[in-house]
Amino acid sequence: MKALAAALILGMSMPAGAQEGGGLEESVTTVALPGGSDLSVVVSKQPASKPAVAALLFPGYPGVLRVQNDAGKPSFQLRGNFLVRARRHLVSDKMLTVMVDCPRARWESCDDAYRTSDQYAQDIGAVIDKVKADYGVSKVYVVGTSYGTVSSAFLALKLGGRIDGAVHTATFTDPRTGRQAHGTPMRDFNWGAVTVDQLFVHHKDDPCPLTQYRSIVARKGNAPLVTVQGSKGARGEPCDAFSAHGFVGRERPVMLAISDWILSRKVQETVGADNSED
Repeated sequence: MKALAAALILGMSMPAGAQEGGGLEESVTTVALPGGSDLSVVVSKQPASKPAVAALLFPGYPGVLRVQNDAGKPSFQLRGNFLVRARRHLVSDKMLTVMVDCPRARWESCDDAYRTSDQYAQDIGAVIDKVKADYGVSKVYVVGTSYGTVSSAFLALKLGGRIDGAVHTATFTDPRTGRQAHGTPMRDFNWGAVTVDQLFVHHKDDPCPLTQYRSIVARKGNAPLVTVQGSKGARGEPCDAFSAHGFVGRERPVMLAISDWILSRKVQETVGADNSED
C-alpha cells in the first residue's frame, strides 16, 4: 500500500527533462478567488501565436503543482506527470495549454470533497474567465489524467455551459476504499449525465489497479475512446507516471490524438501500435 501511495505522486520529484516545456513561451497567471485565496496557473504557448483554444490541464495525484513565479519564470512541481512533461506536444499555433494548480489554501489537501464541489467549479470558472480575458481564446477544454480525472469529470458535469469539451486520460475507475482512499466519487460517476463532448484516452495495458482499461470500456457509454498501445522505457510502480499508466514512450502520439479530437473531432481509435515514440 505504501508503495502504491508513493507511486501515485506521479513523478512529483522527477527533475525537468530537456524535453519539458522546451521552446514554449510560458508565464504564470494568478487568479484571486472569492474566498480570499488565490489560484495560479502556468500558460504555455508558441511564441507570437494567437491561439483560439485553451486546454486546461489537471495532473495526477496529488494534483498540487505549487506554482510560483520565480524571477519571472514559472516554478512548479509534478514535472514528471504525463500532462506536465508532454504539454509541449499539445501546444500549437491553434492551442495553448494551462496547467492548473489547486488554490494556495488547498496546497496541503486538494481532496475529493473540494474537487467535486460547486466551489471548485466556481474557482475554475474564474480561471476560465481570466484566461479568456488575458489570452483572447474563445474555446476551453478540460483535460485530466489519473486522479486529475476527478477534476475533468466533475468540471465537465458542472461547467457544461462554459466549456467546449473534456478529455479524460488514464481515468480513475476503481478507487481504493479505506482510510487512504481518494477518487472514490469516480466509482459511481454517471458519465451519461455530462452534456459536453468527451474523449477518453487509456492505455490498453495500464497496470494501475485504480485505472483499469476494461472498466472504462464498460462505463464510457457512447463517448469515443483512444486506445494506446506499447511503451518505451517503462519503469517504477504500476501507478507511476513512467509506467504505461503515464503513456511513457507514447507521449507525442497521445497528445497529437488529443489535439486532433479537440480541433477537428477526429478520433484515432488506436495509437502507438506502430511503435511510434516520443
